[in-house]
Amino acid sequence: MYDFYFADRESICARPEDFLIFCKRLLPRWANGIPDSECIALWRILKSLPKQAPTLVETGSGASSLALFLHAALNGGKVFSWDTNASKGAYLRSVISDAMCRVLEVDIHKIWTFIPFNSTDPHVGISALKEMGLTADFGFFDSWHVLDHLLQEIDHFEKVASPKFVIALDDAYYTMKYQNFAYVNMIRQKLGLRRVDEPQDNRCKPFYEEVDSHLRGRYPVVEKIQDEYKQLYAKDLSLAYYESNREFTNLVGMEDGSKLDHRFDAWRVS
Repeated sequence: MYDFYFADRESICARPEDFLIFCKRLLPRWANGIPDSECIALWRILKSLPKQAPTLVETGSGASSLALFLHAALNGGKVFSWDTNASKGAYLRSVISDAMCRVLEVDIHKIWTFIPFNSTDPHVGISALKEMGLTADFGFFDSWHVLDHLLQEIDHFEKVASPKFVIALDDAYYTMKYQNFAYVNMIRQKLGLRRVDEPQDNRCKPFYEEVDSHLRGRYPVVEKIQDEYKQLYAKDLSLAYYESNREFTNLVGMEDGSKLDHRFDAWRVS
């Protein structure tokens, strides 16, 4: 169903960003949560990883999974994705298999492992990489979007991370500490229920500030990456295409159009 012809492997290696966006635009909205500009910024950071055959981790899945998979497929790496939505994992597997694996002549099962469970579980969460004898080189965090859970995920990641690693965040400007009331109110509106007020104690600093402080308090070298999303998103066609959808997400607080500079942020750590 998704085995549209793009080009051969040689052409893909010459134009990987074009191929990535080609595959990304095959996805429906529910599996295509990040804009093209963020996907490209993510890809360019992955290209800068010094280690060959890297181990890549993500929490949440979607278009980011395509970027991580493509990088791993071209560089002998492995990808581990945690998402509680098993159906999304099965769907993404079909897209990757048809659109990417066929033309690249790779086996998805040797590259990508999808874990339909909580990323912080002590038995099958991120920490399970240690039992596999793996160390993580890159982590992209895009799951529940509350600070308490995000810092738990990062803590689990750090325990299995390589001496030098990269961390990246989606929706890094969010300021919810223990409950994602924006998501809760989106569901309540669909159910015809009134909006619930967010308690004052649920507020924290933006995630990019909290994570920056967390990392600088633990590591001697922390470099804030000057990612290219911030230069690309203003002209992003995918953001314009989903404008009507974004009006609703702004209304319920799931997006803030005035803070899109910090939708994506990343750090190099050693």
